[in-house]
Amino acid sequence: MQLAQVLDVIERLLVAAEHPEIVKVERYGTATEPWGPDAARSRTTLISGLKATFTSTSTAFLNGRILPGVVEVPVPAEMPPPTLRAPRFVTFVAQLLDIARPPAFASWQLVTPVTAGPPDRPGTLPYGIAITCADGTKMLLLSQATGAMVGAEPAEEPFPDYVIPDGLAAAAA
Repeated sequence: MQLAQVLDVIERLLVAAEHPEIVKVERYGTATEPWGPDAARSRTTLISGLKATFTSTSTAFLNGRILPGVVEVPVPAEMPPPTLRAPRFVTFVAQLLDIARPPAFASWQLVTPVTAGPPDRPGTLPYGIAITCADGTKMLLLSQATGAMVGAEPAEEPFPDYVIPDGLAAAAA
């Protein structure tokens, strides 16, 4: 699979999930393959991915990357708070994949660079997702985020009654 095809699957899931916290999902970049591990060694000068905009006006990005040294992390027992937007976003994507089980993907695992995360516990929160596609292709998507542009992120779960809708698997096909 190519990067654009992986992003297509995840974009469809994010839109179909209709999470009330996400007000917009859009694509950015024109790269056909992941960027990295650094500018000197990357096979592309562009970064492509997905951008989600939230009710708080913060944004989260999920983009194709090559980054050696990421480690697997478990799915957090509780959804990270909105103040940790990047791990929260990638955790939500993993939840969608766990429910939809897209046939294009053989497996996926939350990952993190060992230095990413809060200073008191680096390397413990997910900042990416490693995907093995059904055709054997491996793809790493890393998450970054911006804070709220207006006001502040909510301190607590803004939509505690949200449930991932039935029929999500149809969006993954």
